[in-house]
Amino acid sequence: MILEKLTIALLVMFVCTFIHALFMIVGEQLLNKRLERPLATNRVFPSAVLIWMVIMWMFLGICVEAGVWAALYLFNPAITNLPDASTAFYFSLVTYTTLGYGDIVLTGDWRVLSAIQAVNGVIIFGWTTALIIYFIQRIYKAEPPH
Repeated sequence: MILEKLTIALLVMFVCTFIHALFMIVGEQLLNKRLERPLATNRVFPSAVLIWMVIMWMFLGICVEAGVWAALYLFNPAITNLPDASTAFYFSLVTYTTLGYGDIVLTGDWRVLSAIQAVNGVIIFGWTTALIIYFIQRIYKAEPPH
């Protein structure tokens, strides 16, 4: 029944959105604490490191979210027959990024989950891009004029 699949997918999408919001909030709090302290006179390297840290933090959030989808695929044999956690995570991340190689696919009516996961990924990656731009602006506003 399609309603069952949509309900499961929307629930997982909600969990991933919540996780992403937590990563955003914690990331901003960590950045605020770091920007309160004065940085070195040469701001190029410290700013680049802060930007790198923001990107890695948000990427970690995306990996956690892909892991949630992977767990759904791995622990529900009705969805698909994935052999191990590594394969489930690979499929999930490829789907979340909308890369979609097609070497692994879900079976039957459960295929709709991967389409919804791709939509979730598009939303999350757009959100992440906006956050990174916002954090970069915060970092550079904290810089003293040259």
